[in-house]
Parts: sequence; structure tokens; C-alpha cells
Amino acid sequence: MSPLAAVFRLSLAVLMKSKRTLVIGLLCFLPVLGSFAGTSLILSGVATHELTGFSLTSFIIVNAYVYVLLVVVTLFYGTALISDEVDEKTITYLFMRPVSKTTIYLGKYLAYLVAASSLLLPSAAICFLIAMTADASGEAAHHLPILLEDLTVLALGIVAYGALYALLGAWSKRPVFVGLGFTLVWETLVTFIPGYLSKLTIKHYLLALLPHAVGQRGILGLFESPTSPAAAVVVLLLTTAGLLALGSWMFTNKEYVLEQ
Repeated sequence: MSPLAAVFRLSLAVLMKSKRTLVIGLLCFLPVLGSFAGTSLILSGVATHELTGFSLTSFIIVNAYVYVLLVVVTLFYGTALISDEVDEKTITYLFMRPVSKTTIYLGKYLAYLVAASSLLLPSAAICFLIAMTADASGEAAHHLPILLEDLTVLALGIVAYGALYALLGAWSKRPVFVGLGFTLVWETLVTFIPGYLSKLTIKHYLLALLPHAVGQRGILGLFESPTSPAAAVVVLLLTTAGLLALGSWMFTNKEYVLEQ
């Protein structure tokens, strides 16, 4: 087994058994309950006629997943990859192994990708399947390509945000607070500023890939500056590569002082 695979398997096992995963799993279950409740209202005739299963799932995926859960899951998983090792004073055991620090960093990041994806993506797919039962038969198959695009956007968000928050975890002693501040001030507030400043955020490029009308994206959709889907994918991948390289360099060169 290669060193990267060994670090990946060990890190994934630790992540999946952690209390953090249990809490995140419960959070990912909440939109499923919302989808079930909304679908029940549509089927019972209580909801307005304008509300359909597809419009319901569009609203949930955009507002619950892209705007909220994506950031929450990646923040609390990504920042913990290194900071948990420091807080629990186990990072010295990692450094004692005959494995490069870059390999350790990338292995832990890959484990994060699997853990985050296994919680977020199936949850979003289940929401879609539940909501589409409120529409005519055949509608689910008709809208399936849009679901696949939504899942792709979420996957790219997991990749990009994870690289960002892993970097914060390698750099800061309080990465969760730094990440929350960055997300609230930059990734959210800057998106409200018309013009090109929003193109310096990850969220802008995720929104550019969403296959939903502006009206289904919430108020942030009104402030978007157009970016082509191809350009958005390229920027997200390049940003991820840059953040991973910087995070790996930080992890390799920083001296971690364990508090007594």
C-alpha cells in the first residue's frame, strides 16, 4: 500500500467515527425533512399551485445546500484536518512516520473529500427524489440532468472550500473562527456588491454553474455578474490547486508548538 493510500484510509476511518460526522450527518438530514414536509403540503393541496416538486427541490438545493450546508460541512471538516491533530497533541506521531508532510496533508484532504461528499451529495439527491413525487410521472427523469448539475456544483464546492479551510487549519490556531469570519464577511457580504469584486469569491463561480433561474437562487442571485460555466470550472480548479499547494507548503514548513 502506498503512503498516500495509508494516510487516506487512516484519516477516513478517524473522520467517519468522529462525533463531528454524526452532527454533520444530522444537519444533512434536516433538508430531507424539509423536502418531505413541503412535498406533503403540495400533495395535500395546502400549498399554492405555483409550488411544484421541482421548484421545491430547486429552492432547497440552492438555499439549504449551496448557501448554508456546503459552507458548514466544509468549514468544520476542512479546518479540523490539521487543527484537531494539534489540539489533541497527536501531530507529533504523524511527523514521526516515514511519510512526507505533503503526503500526509494530501491524504487527509482526500479523506475529507470522501467524508463530506458521502454526507452532502446523497442528502441532496434524496431531497430531489422526495420532492419529485409531487409532480407528474416522468418529471423526475426530465429534470434528472439538472440534479446531476446541482450535484456537480456541490462537489466542486466541496473540493474548493475544503482546500481553503484545510489551509486555514494548517495556518491558524483558531481556524473555525477565522473561517467563519472569512465566510460571513467575504464569501457572503462581498457577493452583495454589484460589479466584479464578487468574482474574487468562490461562491460567485458556484452560482455561475447553477442550472436554476435567478428567482430560484434567493436574493444573492440578483447581484451576480455573468461568468461562463467553462470559465467558472477553470477558476474553481485552479483556485483549488493553488490553495492545496499553499496549504501543503504551510503544513510542511510551519513549526507546530503544542500547548501544555
